[in-house]
Amino acid sequence: MNLIFCLNLFLLNFMPAESVVSMDTSVHYFVRRFTDDDGLPQNSVKFIVPDKNGFLWLATENGLTRFDGNYFLNFNSDNVPGLKSSRMARVHPNDTAITVETDQGEILTVTESTVKHMGTELPGYKYQRYAALNNDYYPMRGWPDDYAAHFAKERPVVMPLDKESYFAVYRDTISLVKQGKLAYRIIQPQLDLLRLFVYSGRLFYLNRDGHITGWENGQPVKVPLIGDVLSDPAFTKCKMELFWNLAAHQVFIYTDKNCYQLEIEPGVGIRSSLVLRDFDLHRNYISSIYYDQLNNRVFLGSSTKGFYIATRQQFIVRKSDTSEAEVFYAQAPFPGNAVVTSSGLVFNQKGKYSWLPSSFNRENTMEKYTLVRDSQGRYWGRGGKTLMAVSPDFSQMLRQIELPYLVSQICIDPDGNLWVGGKYPGLYYLKTADLKQPLHFLPAAVDDVTYLKEGKPGTGILWVGTGKGLYRVHLPSGRTDTIRGLEEGHIRSIYIPKRGEVWITTYNKGVFLYRNERLVALPQDRQRYMATTHCITEDDQGYFWLTTNKGLFRIRRQDALDFADGKQHDVYYYYFGKDQGFNTNEFNGGCEPCAFEYDDGDISLPSLDGLVQFTPSAIRMEMPDKGIYVDWVEHNLKVTEASAQFNLPNNFQTFRLHISSPYFGDPRNLQFYYSLEKDDRQEEQIWLPVNSDKTITFSSLSSGDYRIRIRKLKGFGRDQYIEKVLVISVQKAFYERLWFGLAVLATLICLIILLYKIHIRSIRRKNRLLELKVTSRTRELEKTMTILQDSDEQLRKQSFMHKRLLAAITHDIKTPLRFLLRVNKDEPSSGVLNETEIKTVTYDSLYRMHHLVDNLIHYMRISFLTGEFAEDTVDICQLIEEKIEIFRPVSGSKEIAVINHIPPGTTVVVNKLLLAVVLHNLLDNAIKYTARGVVELTAERGEGVLTIHLSDTGYGMSPAIRDWINHAEKDGNGQYDSAGIGLILVKELLTLINGRMFAYPGVNGGTKVSLQLRING
Repeated sequence: MNLIFCLNLFLLNFMPAESVVSMDTSVHYFVRRFTDDDGLPQNSVKFIVPDKNGFLWLATENGLTRFDGNYFLNFNSDNVPGLKSSRMARVHPNDTAITVETDQGEILTVTESTVKHMGTELPGYKYQRYAALNNDYYPMRGWPDDYAAHFAKERPVVMPLDKESYFAVYRDTISLVKQGKLAYRIIQPQLDLLRLFVYSGRLFYLNRDGHITGWENGQPVKVPLIGDVLSDPAFTKCKMELFWNLAAHQVFIYTDKNCYQLEIEPGVGIRSSLVLRDFDLHRNYISSIYYDQLNNRVFLGSSTKGFYIATRQQFIVRKSDTSEAEVFYAQAPFPGNAVVTSSGLVFNQKGKYSWLPSSFNRENTMEKYTLVRDSQGRYWGRGGKTLMAVSPDFSQMLRQIELPYLVSQICIDPDGNLWVGGKYPGLYYLKTADLKQPLHFLPAAVDDVTYLKEGKPGTGILWVGTGKGLYRVHLPSGRTDTIRGLEEGHIRSIYIPKRGEVWITTYNKGVFLYRNERLVALPQDRQRYMATTHCITEDDQGYFWLTTNKGLFRIRRQDALDFADGKQHDVYYYYFGKDQGFNTNEFNGGCEPCAFEYDDGDISLPSLDGLVQFTPSAIRMEMPDKGIYVDWVEHNLKVTEASAQFNLPNNFQTFRLHISSPYFGDPRNLQFYYSLEKDDRQEEQIWLPVNSDKTITFSSLSSGDYRIRIRKLKGFGRDQYIEKVLVISVQKAFYERLWFGLAVLATLICLIILLYKIHIRSIRRKNRLLELKVTSRTRELEKTMTILQDSDEQLRKQSFMHKRLLAAITHDIKTPLRFLLRVNKDEPSSGVLNETEIKTVTYDSLYRMHHLVDNLIHYMRISFLTGEFAEDTVDICQLIEEKIEIFRPVSGSKEIAVINHIPPGTTVVVNKLLLAVVLHNLLDNAIKYTARGVVELTAERGEGVLTIHLSDTGYGMSPAIRDWINHAEKDGNGQYDSAGIGLILVKELLTLINGRMFAYPGVNGGTKVSLQLRING
């Protein structure tokens, strides 16, 4: 019977291909491999099991490793306290936690995604412990298990059922043991241990002919095997084996490079589902398999080559057999729910392609950047400056229209008008209902057209995108409005889902929404791939599909609208990359239309390598909706255990923490942000992106309590955040504590007192200095007052001098002048004076006038003289002789004998000039006031004083003048007018040469004047 069944399966290979059309031969997988170079601790992965939080746990020869999709966190003897061995031997089934046993019998449990060392006691499933004794049983680890096949010849092999029940298999006997007691036995001739497995509390056996036998209460029951594996040619040839992940409760059948998961379908049988195709498990030494059914992803552990992840690709790429047609741009609908390109290449939804005749291409080439279909089924395109129309079957060229510029884009509005834009200002249009209609020109102020989009019916608006902005053209009038904010934007495409809502994609500036006369820019993705977005296509589920040069994005339209209205702060972008089935991440833009939608909603997108086609409703997005976990914390380069709160010393240098969240999709869809808040501060939150290595670093925080808020967007919708909050307490520094504050306060008080005393001393010292300055200034003021008094005295003297000068001029000069005028008139002499007397009197008057003027000059010089006078040793006798010689003519004419009794060699130290003036005036007065007589000069020496006496026998001097002369303290204010200018001059000169003058009545009449001079000055 088994032979007949296998023969029947074998004959299926020779039936026509349509008989196995149910097999999805177009399914492809993207395979990633991780080794020790990628963070895997060791390249032998024995077991794979998920936990409840979404992480995968890998048992290796160098520890138990947690995998979050990109990062491996390893637990071994280096970081698990008390663990001696890092070689993981087996993973035991457990309903509450993952239980792992090392090769030395040590037990590790995984709870809440952390590892705990439990010693050597196994919590539940104690019968799974292997003692390695001769008579002991061997607890199998799932399939494959080389040790189980080896020990099955010597001892029973245990297959776990639940915590207290198991199947013991020995040779051809299967025994069920419950709570240590035998329940029943099953005899299975020619038993192949490697085909037994336990699933959903039942024992099953995969026969060599492909049938499955199950046991219920010890009785065999045939279980139908259905599903994808029946269409596998290798299965029909009975080439199959089991892979059993005991800890994850999953069973697989592996044929020739294809892997199928087995699942019980109640009332039907066991269904087989293809989970992996065209992957050689044996060549890659795969020892463990885990399948994520929700995301169509297979995890494979190799005994020597590391860890593999195979993800089923969701997108299909359509290509032809002509290399020139691999780069696609504009597409247009074709009958039969197909799509056609400007080169005449047609693809139907099943991927089959065909070439249309395109006979016109032999002479004219229609460029691939724009292609539209009118209501009559004709296709319109461009070729340089030529607008082209071809037949619905691409068999002939229907019309060619030359334009004055290069044609860039064309579109057809709902009224059947074909609009043409180019490099130069203005638009052209024609009505497609009649091919013979001429081309009309609309003088709109637009040039360098990059995209044309008709407005909604009834608006009369044509939206025109250019290389330098977006314009709104009012078709009836040709009036052109510039959309502010996009003046320098290079427009790639325009999408208008409804009236008043315009979506714009640009080159290097991102995506914009223009609504209610307001332009809003959508936020950029973290990698800024959306800066250059080619196209927006909306599916029937309310999502936008955005093509870029770096992949494909999907966003929820309502999220974008809510962001534009300020109702939400973030927009979630779901990213699809090359691993989802594209040949390249670079999609194409700059074409019209930029995307195509089939009648049933399927979408076709042009790329640099094929047409990417998909059914939007069939595309599953793997949302990053798992929790956020802190893996480890590092404080000053010392790793500590992660917790919800951390206490840090005040002088810490660095604080780092590593976060993770289980996510096995594209890492660009998982983005973390964090902010740091201090409890006593009310500041605006600043969210910073977490680095790609998922570490957050702080350094040198001030003391206080902080909250680290870590968040991520878990999907579409408003405020779809998952957030984790950690508390950091930075201890106060010694200078921030109370005792230090009190000490500082006391020190400040003492310092204030000390400073106060210093200040008082300083004030006192300054007061003393001020007193000294005041005293000094007082002295200076006194000196100044003295100087001012002297100046005042000098002024008074000068005033007196002016009076004296006036009196002298009036008396001593004016009177002689009047006399001279009278005696020298040109008239006969009166007889009073003879001629000789006249001469004598004239000479005497002139002499006196000369002497008076000379005294006045000397007096004026002395009055304004400043500084010191030079002193000389003066011979008095010689000086007097010189003066006597001057007065000899006068004295002789008056018969006056001038006698000098001063012996030669009588000297004194004095200013000679001033003394000469003094003696000159005294001699002049003596001769002047003596008619006939004698004038004698004598000298006598005293103690340091030389006294010169001058005696005359003249009229004598009035007592008042003598009193004025004899009292040195009297100045000119107290003298009488009878004192001549000569005596005033003499008295003032004597003060300058430290001399004194005394006047006495003469013995024989006349006057005796004595001059006292210091001998040594």
